[in-house]
Amino acid sequence: MMNISLKKLTAEDLPLLQAVGRATYEPYYPHIWYEGGMDWYVHFCFNQEKLGAELISPNTEYWLATDHTGQTIGFLKLVLQKALPDGSEPNALYLEKVYLMPAFFGKGCGQYLIEFAVERARQLKRHAVWLMVMACGPVQVYERQGFQLLHSEQLDATLFHRMRLEYRGIHTMTRSI
Repeated sequence: MMNISLKKLTAEDLPLLQAVGRATYEPYYPHIWYEGGMDWYVHFCFNQEKLGAELISPNTEYWLATDHTGQTIGFLKLVLQKALPDGSEPNALYLEKVYLMPAFFGKGCGQYLIEFAVERARQLKRHAVWLMVMACGPVQVYERQGFQLLHSEQLDATLFHRMRLEYRGIHTMTRSI
């Protein structure tokens, strides 16, 4: 396992987070969007207003991962207190995003970031960590990390009409702490 450093991002890091967000999303998912859809989604997730509000929210943390040379590995987004969607566990941490730069995919970096999120949940005395992963995404990675399928659904067709229908499946997974 490589040496990974994590830095909690602040409002001053907004331009960096926007750049890393785009660089870590675009290589993996262009095939799931109709024309113009990926640009819409990247803007939806990483626009200045949304990120600015999240970076100052006491309930949201963004963490930037770098290697020993300072090269960006990726980032993760944690919502520190968010109940499981089915209401079964109100005291949970939501692991909203784990995004990696293409050069670091398959090298254990994602596993490291997931374990960091679980440890953060322990520090906060949460009872569970949960996430949503696209059905076409790395479901097995989360299963190997102890996450179990809670339920599956289709993304909202109104909001995600720019996404190809066959890719709208999403799984909610949870791991008890």
